[in-house]
Amino acid sequence: MNPTLKSLRQSLFLISMPMVFIMFGLPLRAEDLGASGIEIGALFAIFTASLLVIRPLVGIGLDLIGRRIFFIAAMAAYLAANALYAFADTLPGLFFARAFHGLGFSFLLITADTITADVTARENRSEAMGGNIASQSRGGMIGAFVGFSLVGAMPGIAWQYSFAVFAAAAFAALIFSIRNIPETRAPREKSAKRQKFNFPSRYYRLLFVIFLGALASAIIQPYYLIYLRGKLGLEVNALAAVFIPVGIAYAVLPGILGKMTGRFNRPAVITAGLLIAAMLYLAVPFIDGFFVLIAAFTAAAIGSVLYDLTKNAWIGDIGGDETSGRNFGLAAFAAGLGATLGPLIGGYVFDGFGREFVFYAGALVFLIAMLLTLPYIYDHRSQAN
Repeated sequence: MNPTLKSLRQSLFLISMPMVFIMFGLPLRAEDLGASGIEIGALFAIFTASLLVIRPLVGIGLDLIGRRIFFIAAMAAYLAANALYAFADTLPGLFFARAFHGLGFSFLLITADTITADVTARENRSEAMGGNIASQSRGGMIGAFVGFSLVGAMPGIAWQYSFAVFAAAAFAALIFSIRNIPETRAPREKSAKRQKFNFPSRYYRLLFVIFLGALASAIIQPYYLIYLRGKLGLEVNALAAVFIPVGIAYAVLPGILGKMTGRFNRPAVITAGLLIAAMLYLAVPFIDGFFVLIAAFTAAAIGSVLYDLTKNAWIGDIGGDETSGRNFGLAAFAAGLGATLGPLIGGYVFDGFGREFVFYAGALVFLIAMLLTLPYIYDHRSQAN
């Protein structure tokens, strides 16, 4: 394995430890602190709003300044966010910590994707992107084990202790990345003319697909655990059990699926992933059985993995080394816009129409994104660049 890619994945493993636990814990903790559906949506929106504003600027910086400094900055922001989460016992405290979390996330994935694109060839880029997702998922599973073990042992202070552990992991990731992550931006001769950034017009629809995919996920994400807790009457540990197979799938499948699909038509793989996700969310309100629910969400993980790793690889295929950061930045802007609007739309649907309607709304948006991707399957130009 490329040594840079190996170091990158080790850093991603450490920094991603809160990933699963916060997905469960944040909306439930916010509700316990008295947050309404709109306030929970705003808690997610403040995170994604920072992505919307900062990521395109990071994309420019990646091309003009370099990759390494932004990756290290991401580690530092995650360290601050985890420390703030550990001390947050009010809604304003959660909002403050969430803003730092958004800052770190704005730097992290776009930089990791750009570094990966720098050190891989097109034919193995999907596999490499999948390996990154797997490293994050493994870190998230370890973090979930720590967090939910503390929930079972000391529920009153589990949140604080969990994020103290995550802050320590982020500190280790910061030190490791300073020592081991090199600069991967190709050196440019002073006399060489800088390549003009011009995102190909035939991919504008792809940006809209990325917007819709993020919008659909964000409509559902803040509310589905609250929905499941209310419908099935499950405690937090039981809810976690629903997603243990999902976490295992995310930890194992990305590298395998990336290797299998790396040479396939990228639009076809994305179409399949979006369709699987849409079908799952349409089915959720009709599922009453605990084990059927586990099977459904595990199957959905396949769709999410296919979509995520292939989307990132496809963006990495577009343009040259001098514009890859801005390409990822533009895609991140589209995703950030969808992720910012989604929780607010979901909160309105959740409060105004009924909890199950967030799943119908999200599924509909996924299906629209899938339909917009279909023409790319037959467009041979989508394989250019």
